[in-house]
Amino acid sequence: MSGPPIKVPLPGHSRLRLNSRSARVTVVAEDRADLLIESGIGSPSDVEDDGNGHFIIQGGSKSLELRCPAGTDLVIGTLSGNVEVTGRAGAVLVGSASGSISVERALTADLRSLSGNVTVGACDGRCRVSTKSGRASVGRTGQTEVSTMSGSVSVASATGDVRVKSASGRVEVGSDGRNDVAVSTMSGSVTVRLPDGVRPAARLRSLSGRPRCDCPAGDDCQVAVSTMSGKIEVVPGG
Repeated sequence: MSGPPIKVPLPGHSRLRLNSRSARVTVVAEDRADLLIESGIGSPSDVEDDGNGHFIIQGGSKSLELRCPAGTDLVIGTLSGNVEVTGRAGAVLVGSASGSISVERALTADLRSLSGNVTVGACDGRCRVSTKSGRASVGRTGQTEVSTMSGSVSVASATGDVRVKSASGRVEVGSDGRNDVAVSTMSGSVTVRLPDGVRPAARLRSLSGRPRCDCPAGDDCQVAVSTMSGKIEVVPGG
């Protein structure tokens, strides 16, 4: 720990911008009314307040650990260090050059890492995930966009449109069947799961392998999948 915990009063709904060079960033969004910085800064002067509910916290090479009210918006930037957000956060934006990103629950999420796994437990609204080399895993979510160069992609349960772009890696998507799914990959198998009884309009294309759709044809949603090499399956039971 870099010093004693620092408490900062927050004026209702707030937005925190956290900057770290080469250390882990841990945020716990919980039932509280203030900001508690447990480690990572030397003094209260490292917290900038613009007077409009926006706070900037300048970390360094030591792990930044803090607790904030549930629903707080977060903007987190780090060069090298993992980012972990637990609890229920508001709008979450994370950019990391090298490090994994984990968000338990957010109102919306925009998460980008050059090299590192990205995990989202639940996102109430729009979720965007981008990683060059790493696994992307999203649980319950709304509208979803995922892009990766090398790494598997998993979207467990989406209630909005899903778009996935991948160069190499297995792709698995679970959809509620009321929205469209579009997946494009160079090499890797693709599985799309829809609820029983959903009748998709499926456009499936693979240069090596025979695409398979076990759902009855219809117009409940659009499912478009293309891959250069890899099997394609659209199956019930999502």
